[in-house]
Amino acid sequence: MYQGIRASLAALLLIASTGCSVIYSTTGSFAYDYSESYAMPYVMKTDDIPMSCAMSEAMTPMLLSFSEVTSTPDRLATSMYMQAGACAEAKANEEGLAYLRAYKAQNIGEAKDARIRQKRLFALAANRQYKGYKHLVAEFGEPGEACPDLDEEDEFFWLLGLISGLQAVMSDVRGQGEVGVPKDIAMKSVRGTQCLDAERWWGVPQAMQAAVWTMMPDNAPEGVDPWQELADASDIAGDAGVRLAQAIEVVIADGSGNEERLRDAIRRHAQSIKTTPANEQYRMLDIVATQQILAVSDRLWTEGTGSRTPIGGLGTFWDDKSPAEEALDIDDLLGD
Repeated sequence: MYQGIRASLAALLLIASTGCSVIYSTTGSFAYDYSESYAMPYVMKTDDIPMSCAMSEAMTPMLLSFSEVTSTPDRLATSMYMQAGACAEAKANEEGLAYLRAYKAQNIGEAKDARIRQKRLFALAANRQYKGYKHLVAEFGEPGEACPDLDEEDEFFWLLGLISGLQAVMSDVRGQGEVGVPKDIAMKSVRGTQCLDAERWWGVPQAMQAAVWTMMPDNAPEGVDPWQELADASDIAGDAGVRLAQAIEVVIADGSGNEERLRDAIRRHAQSIKTTPANEQYRMLDIVATQQILAVSDRLWTEGTGSRTPIGGLGTFWDDKSPAEEALDIDDLLGD
């Protein structure tokens, strides 16, 4: 009898000592499923970037803490870290504008401090984006070699992870290499896009590949114009209402030093968002693309005028001729 009681007590103690772990594990699995199946698709449909940033920055550590008692949600983490990285990058761009304003005002101390703040935020962005890429590798394997077996849902996370890898390299360069993101991740990410159909995924695979060709034209196939490839990818993006490829074109044009090409890409994007609504399922990604292009426009405007793009002024520039001026020019020509 006493042996039976002792055995029962031992069993109760074992259940008590392990019960919390079981509960946490079950809760973690539920949180993963809910976040991937409902929370993230909901956020992708919204149009409020600050709220998306608040969610990704707050929820990422909470969700990943469950990996202590259950598996790691690598697909979900890839998306969450990419979003959080974009939020840090947006803050870095704001500090870049603060630097330009301070520099124009000859406030050297403030300009220097703003530049330091900007680099620290780019390092934070790189750290988050690199983590997103590493979760991609954990889920699907290293990109750049054979394509993994992907269904359509997997392809979405694969694409986000590849973008995160490319962004991690770019952000780390802007942050003076503080994070130490391996540079070869950029090419691995680009090669990974070969596993995706450009039309299905809004022209992004084509844009990423063309971006590399613009920087290394000797690698482009014979007879292929990388800039035309970028423009074609932007057309696909505009038709799809998910304009990430247009953001890639603007960023690459910005780095090319050709301001006429850059302004043309910004103008085409501004026209696109007026004529084609955002894809309802991926509205947030489309808005993020516009915000990235607006950041470039803001820098150009701040360099030119001391303040950012006017409200409703995306696609215009401070030195554009007014319709009256253009008419006057035509009249002058007719009078010669």
